[in-house]
Amino acid sequence: MTDLAGRRGPDRPGRYRDALRNPEFRGLAVAKATSDWGDQIARVALAALVLVRTDSALLSVLAFVVSFLPAVFGSALLGGLADRLPRKVILLGCDLARLVIVSLLALLAVPSTSIWVLLFLLLLTESFLAPFEAARASILPDILTEPREYLAGANLMRMLFQVDQFIALMLGAAIIYAVGERGALFLDAVTYGISFVIVAMTLRWRPAPRSPSAPATTLWADFRAGWRVVADDPALRAMIGLGCGAAILLTSPEAVALAYAKADGAGPAIGAALMASLPAGATVGALLVARLTPMQQVNAIVPLAVATCVPLLLTCVAPPWPVAMALWFVSGLAQGFMIPLMATVQLVTPMEFRGRVSGLAAAGFSVSTAATYLLVGVVADATTPAFSLTAAAALGMAVIGLVYRSWPHGAIRRSATRVYAASQP
Repeated sequence: MTDLAGRRGPDRPGRYRDALRNPEFRGLAVAKATSDWGDQIARVALAALVLVRTDSALLSVLAFVVSFLPAVFGSALLGGLADRLPRKVILLGCDLARLVIVSLLALLAVPSTSIWVLLFLLLLTESFLAPFEAARASILPDILTEPREYLAGANLMRMLFQVDQFIALMLGAAIIYAVGERGALFLDAVTYGISFVIVAMTLRWRPAPRSPSAPATTLWADFRAGWRVVADDPALRAMIGLGCGAAILLTSPEAVALAYAKADGAGPAIGAALMASLPAGATVGALLVARLTPMQQVNAIVPLAVATCVPLLLTCVAPPWPVAMALWFVSGLAQGFMIPLMATVQLVTPMEFRGRVSGLAAAGFSVSTAATYLLVGVVADATTPAFSLTAAAALGMAVIGLVYRSWPHGAIRRSATRVYAASQP
C-alpha cells in the first residue's frame, strides 16, 4: 500500500490542486465566487434600504424571503433549460440578464420608487439564479471528468460559497456604510459583468446534452421527466430528501442570529458575527471532509448530518452569545456532509438529466429554507430565539431520522462505488 500522496483511484482523496489545474474549473470557480459575493452584499443592502424606507422589520425580512421564491418554482421548471441548451449559453445569458436588471434596480433605488417595485425587480433578478446554478452544477462533471477530482472541485466550490457568505456578513455593513445601499447594488451588477467575461473567456463550447433529434418537449414535461428519474432511483430519492431536510439546520441559526444577540444584550455586530460563525465552521468542515476518500465521505453523510443537530440542541439553555457562537461553529463543521451529498447526486444522475434533477433538488432545498426562515421567526417572536432554534434542531433531527429509516444503504453504496470506481487507473 502506497502512502496517501501516491494512491490512485477511489482509495485516495481528491485534491484541490488536481481540480485547480483545470483552467475551465478555475474560471468557473472565480466567476461563481465573484457573483456570489456581490449577491450577498446586495441582499443585505436591499434589506437595509427597505428597513430605512419603511421602518418595518417584516418587510425587511421579506427582502430576504423574496430571494428564495424564484428558486422554488424557477429551479424546478427552468432547471431543464440546462439540458435543452448549451450550458455555456445558459451561464452567459443569466449573467447578462442579472447585470441589466440589478443595474436598473440600483438606478431606481430612490425614495420616489415604490418598495414593491424594488422587491419585484429583486424577484426577477433571482429568477435567473435557478437556471444559472443548474447549468453550473451540471457542467462541472463535464469539466472535471475524473470523479475524485470532481469531488474535490465540488468541495472547493462549496467552501468558496461559505467563504463568500462569511465575508459578506462580516464586511457587508461596512461596505454599505462606505458606498451606500445603491452603491452596493451597483457593485453587485459589476460582479455579474466580471462573471460574464470570465465564463466567456475560460469555458469552452459544449453542445446541449439533449440530442437535436430528440422530440420537442415543454418545460412541464421536462419537470415530470426529472421527477421520474428521482422517483425511480432510491439512492437519488434518499440523498435529495436528506438535503432538503438539512436546510432546516443550515438556515435556522442565521434566521434568529440577530434576535438571539439582542436577547442576550448584544448589538447587531454580534448578531452578524453569530450569523458568520456557521459558514466559518462549514469552511473548516469542508477542508476536513476533503481529506477523506470518496467512499469515506459518502459513508459519513448521515453521521455528520446528525452531528449538525447536536450543538444546536444545546442552545435550549440559552447560553451567552460567545458560547452560542462556539456551538454554531461546531454545527457548521459538520455541514461538510453536504459536499459528498451534492456531488454524488450529480454523478449518479444521467448526464442528460442533470439540469432537471439539480433544479428539483434546488427547489426542494429552497422550499425548506424559506419555510424555516418564516417559521423560526414566528416561533422566536412568540417564545424566545433560543427555544425557536432548539425546536428547529429537534425538527431537523426528526426529519433525518425519518430519512434514515428508509435509507437505502445498499443502493447508495452500489451507486457511489460505481461512479467513484471510475477514478481507478
